[in-house]
Amino acid sequence: MRPKQSFAQAVKEAFRKGYQAGRQSLPAMLAIEAVMALVVGSYYLCPPVAAALSRLADWQHAGGVLAAACASAFAGGILSEISAVYFLDGGRWTRAHLDNAAFKAALFFVTGAIVYEFYYYQSVWFGNGAAWSIIVPKIIVDQCGYTPFFSVPFQTVVIRWHHVGYSFRRLGPELNRDLVTGKMLPVLVTNWMFWVPGVTFIYSMPQNLQMPLAILANAIWSILLSAASRPSAALPPDHLLVPGPAAAPQSE
Repeated sequence: MRPKQSFAQAVKEAFRKGYQAGRQSLPAMLAIEAVMALVVGSYYLCPPVAAALSRLADWQHAGGVLAAACASAFAGGILSEISAVYFLDGGRWTRAHLDNAAFKAALFFVTGAIVYEFYYYQSVWFGNGAAWSIIVPKIIVDQCGYTPFFSVPFQTVVIRWHHVGYSFRRLGPELNRDLVTGKMLPVLVTNWMFWVPGVTFIYSMPQNLQMPLAILANAIWSILLSAASRPSAALPPDHLLVPGPAAAPQSE
């Protein structure tokens, strides 16, 4: 029987898995970040694009948290499942697909609302603008506070709850060290590889355009992940991209 790993060994293995998953997803990550960079650059360098995005910001402001939550639910929940069905399963919808779509839409609705408010308070705390003195503190709070201590744990546990058939009785035994080292830490490492540069682009935009850019990133990720076929078995369980707006498509 293989001896149980020490906590230090388990953490090291978790970081290895997360880094490996990030490397395997690197083409998709770079594609999304290129689009984000293009949007940010166009906003500051191309007046017609800035005008169009300003109208989007007005819509975002008018719709508030509800519009952000609904858009997040569509991009991360509905669109991701549509992409999976038509890219991976030949357009054949099943009860499992409908369950996945409903679950992810609900999860993204909640997390979209939370992230909308988080971005708002980041602007209250640190200001609004593209100066590094404003962007860097937001990145630190996002990636060193919100992400490891709320976003990744919350979404990992909720997704495991879905995986065990919405059973709290079956979920209980999974809430142990192995959940942290086997699932949360690999996901966290993968997310850092994407969202550290990702939120740099997001926080470079005015506050009313930060959530739309984050939702755009998740929408593109949903499509690219499905188009690239199923994730490799080497990817960590419940593979997510969660820290910025919300989770991206996951394999359970």
